[in-house]
Parts: sequence; structure tokens; C-alpha cells
Amino acid sequence: MSRITTARGAAVIAAVAASALVLSACSGSGGGGESGAPVDTSKLIIGLDSDQAALGYDPVRYGTGQRMFFEGIYDSLFRLDEEGQVVPDLVTSFEYNEDSTQLTLDLDTEATFDDGSTLTADLVKQNLDARGGADLSAYSGFAEGGQNEISDVTVVDDDTVTLTFTRPQAGFEANLVMPGGAIVGPTGAADRATLDSTPDGSGPLSIDADATVKGNSYLLVKKEDNPDAENYPFDSYEFRPILDPQARVNAAISGEVDLANIGSDQQAQVESAGTGLVANGGTVQNIIAFDKKGALGPQWADPRVYQALSMAIDRETYVGAVHPGNLPTANAMPADSPGFLPELDEQYAYDPEGAKELLAEAGYPDGFAFDFTINQGSQRDLEALQPYWEAIGVKMTLKNAASTEELFAVVSTEPLGGPLPLTWTNPLGNVFGVLFGFANFHKAENPDIQAAAGAYGAAQDDAAKETALQDLNRAIVDSGWLIPLYEQLSPWAYNEAKVAELTFPGAESFPILSAIQPAS
Repeated sequence: MSRITTARGAAVIAAVAASALVLSACSGSGGGGESGAPVDTSKLIIGLDSDQAALGYDPVRYGTGQRMFFEGIYDSLFRLDEEGQVVPDLVTSFEYNEDSTQLTLDLDTEATFDDGSTLTADLVKQNLDARGGADLSAYSGFAEGGQNEISDVTVVDDDTVTLTFTRPQAGFEANLVMPGGAIVGPTGAADRATLDSTPDGSGPLSIDADATVKGNSYLLVKKEDNPDAENYPFDSYEFRPILDPQARVNAAISGEVDLANIGSDQQAQVESAGTGLVANGGTVQNIIAFDKKGALGPQWADPRVYQALSMAIDRETYVGAVHPGNLPTANAMPADSPGFLPELDEQYAYDPEGAKELLAEAGYPDGFAFDFTINQGSQRDLEALQPYWEAIGVKMTLKNAASTEELFAVVSTEPLGGPLPLTWTNPLGNVFGVLFGFANFHKAENPDIQAAAGAYGAAQDDAAKETALQDLNRAIVDSGWLIPLYEQLSPWAYNEAKVAELTFPGAESFPILSAIQPAS
């Protein structure tokens, strides 16, 4: 019988166990050697739901979904440690100026690229000066007009560089982990087109070109002369894109791959097959308020309206139907956050009559109507929420976005958007980058949210941070600036005879590659 493990607490176990009640067969895990035999560490085979190098080997063309693949090939200015904390990587020390409009980085100039050259401040500047590139998606926030705009990169000396921002950016180092902080070598930085076929990194792993078939299998092997290669317990790492969800699950159960990311609704199948299963949470999906001050209608300035919309949702039924295996929640923060408040789940539990009373108190006993622009990814969610709100008199008309531009424009033209995923490893980034950032076109203020965020930023110990996060969670939910829907899980199936229980850096969906250990 397999054992379900989780990195996010008992609530996850309960959710998986509940879905597994319909499946009772238990069988041996695929793969692995005889009991007591040493684990074969010559190769770790990883099945993933996407091609990790579909656009070539430029890490800045990707998002966090490719972090695990690229983090062995490239070093980045900062990295996530195994607890999910942002720590220096190519940076040896860093310092902000008094108003956090500048960040000065001292660099590790011993990092060596494939051509034998070493890291310099000029190379870091050359990398970051490409931030206007249209296809460099990880740099989009750094470009002119971006929410994390870098206005200038200045070389101070050979191993020191200063970033200047258009506005205060306390905690900016969180944006300089992989992929945004990845540094490509001189050849790639001078001509990023060369990265289409050949990586140029200083990391401990390299692509074995002879054993790699683009779109089918990518083999990473250790660089013998890289001192960090010893941190990787397997001799090589094969990444296989298996796009079909059922095929990926079958590969994990049969032992064709040693581990694979799977869908939340497939957890019960993996558990019943006796294959190792671990589910990491930490990402909360929300409906987000764009109009927080009544610019598009007076009702949107009243928190009771948002509270009514929240209470009108039967989260258990909605999540079970649309996102089975995930965790319904009315908390803005995930279940294992110090800011999590169980009483919020009770306060905003499904209560359509209570929702109607709140609307009446706010002056809308007959409800109101509004438009909501959707795309293919959000359609099913909003169609599921639509009847809950209609039941309390709120008529939501769904409109399909005609273009990406129209979808982005709704921050100024419509009251609500989403579902929007938020992790809380960087709370101030969510508060000032999202709630008071791109999602606050109308420049609303909220003293409770601002005070709690300020208290968190000033907190000197864990107890003070916990209190501030709880205050922040409550202020966000009570204001309606976020209407949480569910905590999204990232389940992985793995061969327990080959691989030790997987761990995750904070709320990340992917393990750290070097942290994946052989079974003992």
C-alpha cells in the first residue's frame, strides 16, 4: 500500500484521502530494484507536462515552470533555498539605499562559463540591459512601464553593479531568482539567438547534445570541473515532455519515469496504484477586485458587496466539480502560512441567505448587474460561479475577450477579474505589486491593508510577522480586494524505490533539482 505524503499539512492529506475512497486497490510501486539493493543513481528520469526547452535554451524566455530544468544549467543572481527563502547565488552581498530605489550587488567573479570566461559586472549589465526584448518574458516586469521597472543598470567596478528603480522596490531580490535573475555567458549575452540551440551558463550541468532529442528528451550531465556538481546526487538527469496527462500518470506508475508532475484529479489513481505521492500547495486562486472605490458603480466601494459575493459561493461543490483534488478556502493565504485564519473559512462559508442580507444592508436588495471578460482558461470557472451570484440577485454577463489587449484592459473597465493565482512567499510583493499595483488602476486606498503590510515589513521576529500576516489576511478578505476560491495543489508521483520523498521550496510547484535525493 502506498503512502500519501504532503508538504502542506494535514488538510492536503485529508483532501487526497477523501478522493481516494472510490479506489481501494493497492499494488506495488513500479520500478526500483530489489529490497535492500543500492539505488541506481546513474540517471534520474523526470516526466513533465511541457517541453522545457521549446523556445531554445535562453532561460529568460520562460517562466517558473521551467525553473527546475534551467537551474542546473545556469546560475542566477539569487536562488530559492529548500525552505523557499530567497538567498544569494551569484551575488555575494547586496544593499539597498535608504529609500529602496537602488539595489547594489557584489558579485561572485569566480563563476565560470563554458568559454572559460568568468562573471563580471559588465556581463550582468549586458544581461539586464536586454530587458526591453519582446520575447524575453522573464524580463517583462523590468522593462519600461513594467511593475518592477529597472530604469538603469550601472557598473560600479569589476564586481559591483547598481540597479536603479523608478519607484521604491524593497525586496526586489525576489525577482532575481531563476528565471529573471539567470545570467547567460558572454556569447549568449552578445547574441541571444545563439541560445536557440546552445546553452551558455555557469551552472554545474550541461546539455548532452548527442543524447538529446528536442521536444522528446533532454539529458543533463555533470560538468566534471564545476565544484557545485557534487551537490547533485544523480550522475545525469533526463527530462521527458509527456503532454498527455494520463500518459504521464501511466509512465510514473509503470516506472517508465522516476517522478512526474500530475493533475490534482489524478492523485487518487496514483495512490491506489501504490506509487509514491506528494502534493505541494501554497498557491491560492482568487477573484480579484479591480474597482475598489466605486469608479464603475457605487456598489464596488462597499466591502459588504464583496463579502456577499464570497458567501454566495459553495466552494466545496465548485472545487469538486471544476478543480477536484484542490482545497476550497476563503483565506487569502495558504493553509500552512502563519497568516492562515481558520475562522475566515467559517465566516465566509456558503450562506446565500446571509449574502442576500449583506446586499440589502449595502442598499442592493434586488442585486445588480455587471460584465466580466473571460478567456478560454477562465471560462469554466466563471460559468461555475455565475449561478451562485445569480441566486443572490447579482447578474454577471460573461464576455469572451477578442484579444489579449482587451483582456489586460479590464483592470480599468470592469470591476472584477481572475481567477488570479497568488503565492505568499513575498507578501509585500503581492500587496504593493498586485493589490496596490497593476490591479489598482483607480488608485484606491485601504488603511487596514497598508497598516498590516507596514507592520509585516517592520517586524523583527517570527511572532510579530505572524500577527502582521494574520491582520493582513483578514484585512484583504474582509475588504473583498481578493475573493479566495481554492488552494491549488501541485501533486507529484514518484517511485519510492528510487527517489526519496520529494520536498519543495515554499509554495513552488517544482522541487529544487539538486534537492531530489535517492531513496535510502
